[in-house]
Formats: sequence, structure tokens, C-alpha cells
Amino acid sequence: MAETSVLALAGRILVGLLFVVIGARLLLARHPVVGLLAAKKIPLPLFVASAGGLIEIGLGVAAVMDLAPRFVFLAMALFVIAATAMVHDFWTLAGQARVQEVNHVLVHGLVVGGLLVMAAYPW
Repeated sequence: MAETSVLALAGRILVGLLFVVIGARLLLARHPVVGLLAAKKIPLPLFVASAGGLIEIGLGVAAVMDLAPRFVFLAMALFVIAATAMVHDFWTLAGQARVQEVNHVLVHGLVVGGLLVMAAYPW
């Protein structure tokens, strides 16, 4: 196996496992997230938080198992974009709170960029 393929495999498994862990953590401790979503006026916050956790777990498992990786990594990127837009509404804030939210958005942008590269990889 070429060095690039080994790195891609390691990245695919790492990203997949981390999506599973993040989704499981969300499901196990969803009440603070539900409160955050409710405060941001997101409809059906318990459903959205629970669905988000299940989606993250499902996409993570699919990535680890190498099931339709291009689709999975594109779906992960779209999920991160949607979650970021719902939760990190920096445009409504000012001062240090705005700076912190912008920082979160920038980090999530890095994640999306990496996921798009993984989606483009010739699996």
C-alpha cells in the first residue's frame, strides 16, 4: 500500500471514529445542547440534538467501514456547515463573544475543508 493510501486510511478511520465519539457525547449529554438550541430559537431542539447525534454516529460508522466515502465525507461537510450556521451565529454578537464565535466558525471551516479533500480522494 502506498504511503498516501496509508495516510488516507488513517485519516478516514480517525475522522470516522471522532464523529462517532462526538455523536455519542451529544446523545449522552444532550440537555445542555438542547438548552443552547432553544435559546437560539431552533425549532424542536430535543429532536434536532438527538438527530444530530445519530447522524454523526451513522456517518462516522460509515466512514470507518468505508461505505460510500465520497458521499459520507460530503455529508459530513454539509452537516458541519449546517450545525455551525445554527449554533455559531456570530453576526448577532459583539465584543469578545463575537470573536469567540468567529474563531469557532474558522475552525469549523478548516474541518469542512479537510472533509472536502477527503471527499475528493480517489477511494
